Amino acid sequence: MECKFTLFVCTGSLLLLSACNNHIYVPNTVNEPLLKEKHEFKGSVSPSNFQAAFALTKNVAIMANGQYVYPLVTTKEEDDLDLFTDDDTRGGVIEGALGFFQPLDTKKRMVFDVYAGYGNGSFKTLSSNYDNATNPVVNDYLLRTHFNKYFIQPGIGLSHPVIEAAFTSRFTLLNFYSLYAGSKAFENDPDRKANYMRLGAKTLPFFEPAFTFRVGYKYVKCQMQLQFSALLNDEKYSGYDINEYFQPVAFNMGVSVNIAHWYDDFRKRR
Repeated sequence: MECKFTLFVCTGSLLLLSACNNHIYVPNTVNEPLLKEKHEFKGSVSPSNFQAAFALTKNVAIMANGQYVYPLVTTKEEDDLDLFTDDDTRGGVIEGALGFFQPLDTKKRMVFDVYAGYGNGSFKTLSSNYDNATNPVVNDYLLRTHFNKYFIQPGIGLSHPVIEAAFTSRFTLLNFYSLYAGSKAFENDPDRKANYMRLGAKTLPFFEPAFTFRVGYKYVKCQMQLQFSALLNDEKYSGYDINEYFQPVAFNMGVSVNIAHWYDDFRKRR
């Protein structure tokens, strides 16, 4: 399926470039903390994501992330606006990771880090047949997935008391399981149903790069992130493109909080 995408920016919400697909996987915001020192803590929150990272030592850190996607628009009349993500998609993921970070210059303005982690999640949506049905029963058109997620994310960025900017390359492996399709989700299209159910037959690799920008002062900043998600082995199952099930682009905005001693010493190091 080919769709024309238009990017709409909406403060405080997760946005897509498409509303014509049935998404059973929505990538969560990439947690790029840019930690610099031992015992530094950084957290962020948005309407659909929360993130935290803590430096255990001067180079080793842990992180925890959570996501819950819930439709902002719920009526069919509003669905026709096609401004946001697939309104029927909801679900999320919980994940944790261990990482290494290292400032790259004596003033600690540039930081490299890499994290590896695991997550578990679930999403559900409705098949496109639901919109054309008369008095439909939701469970008859339901699509649901569970998945295990493994990821590694190297990143590099600028960290300053006022501005932070980073680029992160996240490589993700998804193992789908317990896939479910309602009795009318693929009515009169058994090949497409078989195509959907085979998503759990193999591990699917994704490349999910993200551009993160924060602006504020010291401890509190506004955070913005533009993220892409692309299936690396772009295969077709029984003639159907499986990319239609995965959200390709997201823009997220939230608030970031950083508790660190290096703020107090910043002017001394200049």
